[in-house]
Amino acid sequence: MLLLSLTRGLGPYNLNFSSLFDFRLIMGNKNLSRDIFKDKSTLINTVVVILQLCVWFSLITLLHQDFNLLIKIPVLLLFCLVMQGVFSMIHECMHGIGFKNSKINWFMGWLTSTLFGCVFTLPCVYHNGHHVRNRSRPELGEFIFPDESALKKITTYYLAILGGLWLQTFIASVLLPFFPLEISRFLARRETNNTYFRMFEEFKLRDWNLMRLELFLSALFWIAVSYLANWDWAVLAVCYGGFAFTWSSLQWIYHVGSPLHPIEGGWNLRLPSWIRLLFLNFNYNLTHHRHPMAPWYDLHKISHQKETQPLWYRYLRIFLPPKPLPKDGVVIEKTYF
Repeated sequence: MLLLSLTRGLGPYNLNFSSLFDFRLIMGNKNLSRDIFKDKSTLINTVVVILQLCVWFSLITLLHQDFNLLIKIPVLLLFCLVMQGVFSMIHECMHGIGFKNSKINWFMGWLTSTLFGCVFTLPCVYHNGHHVRNRSRPELGEFIFPDESALKKITTYYLAILGGLWLQTFIASVLLPFFPLEISRFLARRETNNTYFRMFEEFKLRDWNLMRLELFLSALFWIAVSYLANWDWAVLAVCYGGFAFTWSSLQWIYHVGSPLHPIEGGWNLRLPSWIRLLFLNFNYNLTHHRHPMAPWYDLHKISHQKETQPLWYRYLRIFLPPKPLPKDGVVIEKTYF
């Protein structure tokens, strides 16, 4: 009864608990079947999610085997790269362009978010605000403002890029659903110049309740898979510890050092084709901000390849410490090479 009450009028998808678990709704409903097999995005992304799920399971299982460390390190690195693509699929679902049918879009968003280690609704609410706040003060992590403590800004910055971004997303996903919605208002008032606190202004009750449902389902998923696969939580901690570092350090490279503009404040970064495909073209972040409803498989062909920098260059620069904001303002010109 508790779950039934939590799921009335949830989120933008008008989902209900019984429909989520009606197998006929997913496999037997003619409209949904037609959505899967006739809609290009739905068909492509269904295949991608199935592959990601299989590779995710296989790599974690492989890392449980008694192999030499020289073998496990490349496997862990591959896991981290594949998980970047998992986040890219979450991102497609955030924008509602991953799957034509809203129920399937939510389900796939929840599933990939579960693999990632968060509830789906949390990054959804944040990301909608990100497109508005991009390169405004709450998202200028590389600059120290006159009214900020330099020590606090530098410490916070390095904690974030060294794994803290993923860790705070995971912790928030696990803890926030146990609190009433009112805590979001408190958090929003606490740090008005922090983009991750600003997002709490935008939460509605149905979003909060949907997070509770997603957390419950994700917990069931992880308990079942870990038990059936006989996974060791210590190995999982290593897997997700590596991913936490790589994902967190990669998140800000697409914006740091770019012009202070909500659309043009981003970078298109070059990658080897096989890594670009694992990332689902997430490296074309500037193109995404220019065309936020373009599907991932179109980003490469609609991007100007001369408007790029190598990803490794921006990645190394992310580890430079924040610097004081220039007194005469910030004028950032893009250079490409």
